[in-house]
Amino acid sequence: MDKTEIIIMSVFGLLVVAGLIAGIRQSAARQARVRSFAARRGCTVSATDDHLNALLAEAFPEETWSTQNVVQVQLPPESAYLFGYTSSGRGRRSTSHGFACLAERTQAGRDGPWTICTRTPGIDAMVSDRVQAGGEEFRREFTVIAKGAEAAQAAVTTEVQHVLLQHAAAPGWYLTVTIAGSSIMAASSWAQKEDEWEHLIGLATKLRRALP
Repeated sequence: MDKTEIIIMSVFGLLVVAGLIAGIRQSAARQARVRSFAARRGCTVSATDDHLNALLAEAFPEETWSTQNVVQVQLPPESAYLFGYTSSGRGRRSTSHGFACLAERTQAGRDGPWTICTRTPGIDAMVSDRVQAGGEEFRREFTVIAKGAEAAQAAVTTEVQHVLLQHAAAPGWYLTVTIAGSSIMAASSWAQKEDEWEHLIGLATKLRRALP
């Protein structure tokens, strides 16, 4: 190995170490923010939660979820959880990361899954199982994905559209809402700060009330 190769390998090694250190610091800062957020709500932070894991397994049987920084923000009978996540699924080449709020629906049927996500013009036309649901303004902002069109269209009520259009107006960052089984979940890789976590919780719980 000549000097040039040694220098290149050394620089590469330093970059890897610097990246690991930055990742550790970001993770520690995120955990501190979650602990502060939970304390103000009178909640605790857990590494994981068995009931949340069961709800995720029911709602997403073909995906693998890893949860972190779990905060139970509402107690039974209709629990709600804020948590960090990493997920991967069949046919996906990459993993997803972010924060989510999952709200349990004790009175719901075992319906779904339906996904409502922020529309990406040009890309959404290539999405399979896309359903035309909601009004014109709603369809400009969101894409609905479902196996059963009729049931999904019935779920996108006027109130559901209103809640999501409010999000589209502000703050407007990319959002994925999944309705499946006894759960509704609002998730986003953009939600990394305390006001954004509060927004996710508000979205999930408002949508739970809005669903038929």
